[in-house]
Amino acid sequence: MPVGSGSTSAVVLAAGEGKRLKSDLPKVLHRVAGRSLLEHVLAALDSLRLSQRVLVVSKRRDEIAAAVTGEARFVVQDPPRGTGDAVRVALEALPDTGAVLVLPGDTPLIESATLARLLTLRESTGAAVALVTAHVHDARGYGRVVRGSGDEVERIVEERDATEVERQIDEINGSVYAFDIEPLREVIGALAPDNDQGELYLTDAVALLRERGHKVVALRTRGDEVAGVNSRGQLAQVAALLRARAAERWMDEGVTIVDPSTTFIDPGVRIGRDAVIHPFTFLEGDTSIGERAEVGPQTRVVDSSIGDGATVTFAVVRGSSIGQEASVGPFASLRPGTRMARGARLGTFVEAKNTSLGEDSKANHLSYLGDAEIGSGVNIGAGTITCNWDGKEKHRTVIEDDAYISSDTMLVAPIRIGKGGATGAGSVVRDDVPDGALAVGVPARIIEGGGDRLEKDDKADADGGG
Repeated sequence: MPVGSGSTSAVVLAAGEGKRLKSDLPKVLHRVAGRSLLEHVLAALDSLRLSQRVLVVSKRRDEIAAAVTGEARFVVQDPPRGTGDAVRVALEALPDTGAVLVLPGDTPLIESATLARLLTLRESTGAAVALVTAHVHDARGYGRVVRGSGDEVERIVEERDATEVERQIDEINGSVYAFDIEPLREVIGALAPDNDQGELYLTDAVALLRERGHKVVALRTRGDEVAGVNSRGQLAQVAALLRARAAERWMDEGVTIVDPSTTFIDPGVRIGRDAVIHPFTFLEGDTSIGERAEVGPQTRVVDSSIGDGATVTFAVVRGSSIGQEASVGPFASLRPGTRMARGARLGTFVEAKNTSLGEDSKANHLSYLGDAEIGSGVNIGAGTITCNWDGKEKHRTVIEDDAYISSDTMLVAPIRIGKGGATGAGSVVRDDVPDGALAVGVPARIIEGGGDRLEKDDKADADGGG
C-alpha cells in the first residue's frame, strides 16, 4: 500500500555537474545497471503517494528533463550555491504546508521501503525533520552526525569543516530527509555560508531547527544504501552493489545464477522460475526470460523475450523473440525483428534480422537471414544468404513450410520458395520456386516436382547440410 499522503512532495537535488567524473554529461545522467543515477532515485519514489516531484537542476535543464519519464516539475538553480540554496529554490514550487522528502539524485541504492519508513517516522513522532544515517567503517567524504544528550541528533558537520574529534565519528549523514515544510521555511532563510566552500548547506538546517526547539529524529540504515557517486570509481562500486542486489532478488525467486559477480541484470528484466543464467551474461532493457530457459555464458540480450525452455549461448540478441524450446548459438547474432517459433534453431555463426522462423525450422550454421519469412519445418543449409538489398531498397524472401535450402544457396529477393520446394547446393536462385519444385545451378533453373527427390533424412536435418 502506498505510503505518504497527498500533502507529501519530493525534492530531488540534481544540479551537480560531477566535475570529478571528468565528463561532459551531467552527473545524474551517468548510467549504472541499466538506468541513469537519477532514474534509480525516481524509481524509489514510485511506490510513495506523492503530490508532486520537484527536480532541482542546473542550467542544463533540457538535457535532464529529456531523460525523465513521468510527471515532474523542474526548477533551475543557477548559479549552484549548495544544497541549502537548492532546497530554497525548490520551496518556491511547494505548498505552504505538508511534508517534503528531500534526497540527492546520485544515490541509486536508496530503497523505497527506507523512504517510506522515514516519512512514517517523521509523521509519527511529530518531528520537524527525520534524516537517514548509517554507521560505516570508512566515513571519509561524508558529513558526520553529532549527537547530544539522550543520543539526540544535535547537528551535522561536513567533513571539511569538522574537527579531528568529529572526524572520528562513524555515523554519517545519508543526505536524505523528511521535513515538515512549515519549520523548514522558517530556517531556510537563516542559512549562512559560514563554511569552507562558502555555500548554503542544508545540513545546517538541522542545528537551526534544534535551536528553535523543534524535534529532530534519525532513521539508521545500511551504509551502502546511501552511497553517493562522485567519481568513476564510486560509479563502478555502486554498479557492483546493484548487480548483487538484482542477482540476490532473482535467486530468491527461484532462478539459478551461476556467478552473480559476472552477471548483469537491468531493473526492468523479468526471469522465470528454474531459469539458469551463466557467467558473463548481460540482460538489458525490456527483456523477459522464461521458465527453465538457459542463457549464457557470454550472452547479451537486449529488449527481447526468451521462451520457456529455450537455450541461448555465446550470442547477441537484440529486439527479438525466441520461442519455447528454441535454440540460439553459439556465436549467433539476432538483430531487431527476429522472431523464432517453438523449437526453431539458429546456430553457429548465423545472423538474422527482421526475420521470422517457423516451428522446428533451423539454420544451424554460417548463414545470413535478413528480411525473411520462413515457415515451419524448413532446413537452411550452411552458407545460405538471403540477398535482400539491391543497392537501393530492401526486399523480402519467403520460404514456405517444409522447404529444403541446400548449402551455399543465394536467394535473391524478392523471391518465394514454395511449400516443399528445394534448392541444390551452390545455387543462385533469382526466380520463385513453385511448390515441390527444385532450383539448381547458376543462375538456377527450375525442375518441376524435383523438390521431393531430395533425401531429407534425419541426418540431413540434424546437421543442416544439403
